[in-house]
Amino acid sequence: MAKMKPIDTSKWGRDDILKEARMQSAALARLGVWKRIAYSLVAIGVIVGLWGNSTGTTPAFVAAVICVVIGLPCSIVLTVGIKNGKANVKRMLTAAGVDVDELLKPRGKRDVQEK
Repeated sequence: MAKMKPIDTSKWGRDDILKEARMQSAALARLGVWKRIAYSLVAIGVIVGLWGNSTGTTPAFVAAVICVVIGLPCSIVLTVGIKNGKANVKRMLTAAGVDVDELLKPRGKRDVQEK
C-alpha cells in the first residue's frame, strides 16, 4: 500500500482555507445524519427490548441488544468526531480572518430588515 503524503497547507490563502472549511462543514452535516441514524438505532433497540422483555420474546430481546450494542458506540464516536470537527472548522475560519462569533450570532427579523 502506498504511503500517503500530508498536504502542504503553508501556502494556502484565504480562499483555499474557506473552501476547505466549506467542504469540512458539508462532511460534518453528512456525519450528523449518520449520528441521528445511530441515535434512532439505540432508541429502537430500547423500545424493542422493553417490548421483548414484557412479552417474553427472546428473538426481539436479542435484536434489541444488538441494536443498542451497535448504535451506542457509533453515536458516541460520531458525537465526539462532529464536536472536534466543528472546533477545527472554527479554527480554520478564525485563521482566514472570519469573525466566527459574529457569523454564528443569533439573528432576528430586525437584523434581516436592516440589511
